[in-house]
Amino acid sequence: MISRRAFLLGSTLPLVIGLRPGFAQEVCASQDHIVLLADYVIANRSKLPKLQNRRHGTVSAYLKIMYQQLAAEQIAALVEPLANAKVDRAHELLMTWRISTNGLEETLTSAAPEGQKDFLMISGGGFSPLRAATRSGEIAFFFDKLAALPEESRRGLEKGAALSVIDVDDESKKALGAEALTRKLYVLAASLAATQDDANAWPVFLAAMQDLGRAESLTTMLHWLPALKGKPALPRPAPADAEGKMVRALIHETTIAAARIPERDYLGTYLNQTGDFAGAGRAAAAIIDLTRDGGTIDMETAWLVIYESLVESSGNRAEMDRKLKNIPVTGVRFGGDNVREVLDHMLAIEALKTHAANGGASRPPELEGASADFKPQYKAWQDAAAVIAAGGDLASLKSSGQKLSIAANLLFASGRHEELAKFLTSTVPNSDSIRLAELFAEALDRHCNSYLAFPAEAVLMPGAPMFRFEPRA
Repeated sequence: MISRRAFLLGSTLPLVIGLRPGFAQEVCASQDHIVLLADYVIANRSKLPKLQNRRHGTVSAYLKIMYQQLAAEQIAALVEPLANAKVDRAHELLMTWRISTNGLEETLTSAAPEGQKDFLMISGGGFSPLRAATRSGEIAFFFDKLAALPEESRRGLEKGAALSVIDVDDESKKALGAEALTRKLYVLAASLAATQDDANAWPVFLAAMQDLGRAESLTTMLHWLPALKGKPALPRPAPADAEGKMVRALIHETTIAAARIPERDYLGTYLNQTGDFAGAGRAAAAIIDLTRDGGTIDMETAWLVIYESLVESSGNRAEMDRKLKNIPVTGVRFGGDNVREVLDHMLAIEALKTHAANGGASRPPELEGASADFKPQYKAWQDAAAVIAAGGDLASLKSSGQKLSIAANLLFASGRHEELAKFLTSTVPNSDSIRLAELFAEALDRHCNSYLAFPAEAVLMPGAPMFRFEPRA
C-alpha cells in the first residue's frame, strides 16, 4: 500500500524544517493563535497540582518571547518565575537567554555555583545553553572552560556543543574546530568535522590530528554522525563478512531517514527492538526517497509511510501491530501511549480532516489500516467530525480529555486554526486543555516561523525542542 505516499503528500501540508535565515520575523496567519494558546498555558498552569503544573509553561514562554519580540525586562518577568517554580526546562531557557543577551562570561560569573554546574553538565543544561555558548563569540572563554574539565567527563559536552550547531555553515564549523584542536578538545573538533557538508572535511581533520591511535578511536566513536547530514558513514575497517557490511549500511540508512523526520521518530527504536533489517531498510528507503533533493515531510506523513512499508515487508499487519504496541510514546499531540495507538489516531485524522474542513460536503472515507482495538473508538472521531463540519456547538467536545484531543486534532488538521485556539482557550483550565494548548502552540509554530524545528531533531532531541536566540552583536 505504498501508493499511500502519493496520497499523503498530495493531501498533507509539507512541513518546512529548514531554519529561517536570521530568524526573520515573518507574519503568518497563525501568529496570534500561537500567542493566544501560549498565554492560556502561562496564565493557568499554576491552577494544576504541583507535579502537573511543573510540566507546562516553558515552551509557551519561549514562543511568546519569539512571536511578540518581548523586551529584556518582559522576558525576565516571564521566565524567572517559571525557573523559580522549577518548571521543566525553565532554567535552561533562562540561562540560554542570558548567555545570548549578556554573554557567556558575564552570565556564568554572575550565576550561583549551582547555575555554573548546571551549564557544565549536559544532562542539566541541555542543548540550548551549549548552543548559546558556542554561538556567543566568546569561544576562547568557553573552550578554555571545557578544556579544564577531565577528558573523560567532558566528552558528552563536547559532542553536544558540536551537535547544537549542526545547522551552521561549514566555514563556521571549520573555525570552531580549529579553536577546539588548539585546546585538545578532540571530540568537539571531530564532531564538527563529521557534520560538515564538505566530504573532504574529515580527511583534513585527520591530517591535522597527527595521532593515528586517537584518530581511529574518534572515527569508531563518531562514525554515524554524518548520517545527520545525509552523508556516508566515516570510513572504518571493513566488517568481517558481507552480512556485517549489510547491517552497517542499513543502520546508517535508517539513521539518515530518522534525521529527516521532524519531531519524533520510531523507526530507529523499532529496528533496535526487532532486528528487522529488511523492514527497516524498506521504510528508510521510502523516507529518503520522499525527502530527496531537500524535500520535506511532516511527522504524520513519515510515520504512516514507515508503517505501510513495515507492513508490506512483513506481510503480517497483526504481527506488526503487536510489535508497535511495545514501543511507548508520550507527549505527542495526537494522543496515544504507544506507536500503534498514535498511528491509529493519525489514520483517523487523515480520514476525517477533509470532511471537517469542507462543511461535510464530502463523505468521509472508510477507515483503512487501523488496528482492531481502535475500530470501535472510531465512532467518537466520526461524531466529532460531524459536529465540526456542521459548524455546531463544540461545547460537548470539552466533556472529556479524549473528546478534547479529538476535536483539537481535527480542527488543526482541517486548517481551522483560529477555531482551534478559541476552542482550547475557552475550555475551563484542566490538565488536558493546558497540555493540548501547549502542544498545539508548538504545532502551529511549525507551520509559521518554525522556531522550535531543528535539523535531525528526531534523533538528537525528540520531544525536547531547542531554545534559540540570536547572539548579541
